[in-house]
Amino acid sequence: MSPTAPNGLQVSTPTDTTIVLTRTFNAPRRLVWEAMLTADKMRRWMLPPPGWTTSVCECDPRVAGSLRVVWKSEEADPAMTLHGVFTDVVPHERAVHTEVMVLGTGQPIGSQVERHEFAETRNVTTMRITQTYASKDARDGALASGMDEGMEACYKQLDALLDQPA
Repeated sequence: MSPTAPNGLQVSTPTDTTIVLTRTFNAPRRLVWEAMLTADKMRRWMLPPPGWTTSVCECDPRVAGSLRVVWKSEEADPAMTLHGVFTDVVPHERAVHTEVMVLGTGQPIGSQVERHEFAETRNVTTMRITQTYASKDARDGALASGMDEGMEACYKQLDALLDQPA
């Protein structure tokens, strides 16, 4: 692998309540930021679970701005929703938001604070996501869900999107 080739998702658990996800992309951080936080681009790489479709994708990356993604399935009704609010944003550098996952109108099935940091060296962007959970059990549940495999599948789609001419 060349030094500028994207790496697969790296996962670590530095504390009992955090997951750190690190991934590189062979693109300038401005483009990675835009792909990660622009709704029309998010729809192109953020894969829904198998058999589901993305019915809503909204992202307003500014302090007090919201994030909302809704997935629907014919077999599973009601929908699954991810929503949150941005609490800190420095364009192209970092974004922090709350994140709550809800099935239908029921109780949240997971929540966390998610911090995205972007650093660039020679047109290669390293994205570091730190997820902070309320408890070790919540963190361990997220790890056991297979989230890393789903995220890497999405990030491979993001690689393809970043490879397309602007």
